[in-house]
Amino acid sequence: METKKKLKSSTAYLFNCYIWLLNTIARGPISRAAIDEKWAHANANEYKQDYLPESNFHRWKTTVELLFEVKIKCNGNNEYYIEEATDLRNADLRGRLLNLMSMDSLLKDTKELSDQILFEPIPSGEKFLAPIIEALRDKTAIEMTYQGFTKDYPATFIVEPYCLKMFKRRWYMLAHSVGRDKTLIYSLDRVHALEPTTQKYQLPKDFDAEFYFRNVYGVSGMEDQPQEVEIKIEAYQANFLRSLPLHPSQTEIERQEQYSIFRYNLVPAFEFKQELRKHGSVLEVLKPQWLRDEFRKDIEYQLSKYQN
Repeated sequence: METKKKLKSSTAYLFNCYIWLLNTIARGPISRAAIDEKWAHANANEYKQDYLPESNFHRWKTTVELLFEVKIKCNGNNEYYIEEATDLRNADLRGRLLNLMSMDSLLKDTKELSDQILFEPIPSGEKFLAPIIEALRDKTAIEMTYQGFTKDYPATFIVEPYCLKMFKRRWYMLAHSVGRDKTLIYSLDRVHALEPTTQKYQLPKDFDAEFYFRNVYGVSGMEDQPQEVEIKIEAYQANFLRSLPLHPSQTEIERQEQYSIFRYNLVPAFEFKQELRKHGSVLEVLKPQWLRDEFRKDIEYQLSKYQN
């Protein structure tokens, strides 16, 4: 058990080091001497080293290149830089994850700003990100102890991670459950324990994480067929949808002084319906008819609670 605890600690420590090195070089070009100077004062430097050992630098550099699919180069002035660094923070899952990790690393190294930059708390599942990312990188299965909200007790089983997705302040892992032979979504805040294994696996050849979630808002309904959904929303609230669309398929098909109509092509599953309900009386579902009827019944039921 002690060995497993050390492994977890080492994994988290190394991942923090990878993020630190990536951030440091991404701001470059930067010399090795400058990297050493920054490392001496870095929050990630838990062992308080005066410099970054050469062997660690080259090992971490290689891992960063593999993990984040970047190329770290050295110019004629013996300064390190990331080739095509502008592509680092693109809109894919890796880019979003990197943005989150980078911000966390930056804030730890600028503690004086900690009371001026506020974040919403994320459930405890965040601590499992590092070992899952390493499993994704190495294509190794993990042993997970997990308890869903509807279960009375946790179960331990083997999963093969396919991707990570953040939604509504929670991290989710899409993974193939070996015992059940199903691809399922797991919320990391419901994970009790997670251990790496040496068991190798291969992603399905045609798997694409962004394509897999293309028709949904959230993390449910991926296997269902998308439908055309139209909503009518009051003008002032429409500004929020314009500035932050609910889904890539969002299209504003009508804009009037008092209201706008938006169209979506997606699976109207639980998370999407909950998001629409948040807008209350300023939003009206126009189609499909079954969804409009469902919302009408919800309103009638809610009204019945206030009759007395």
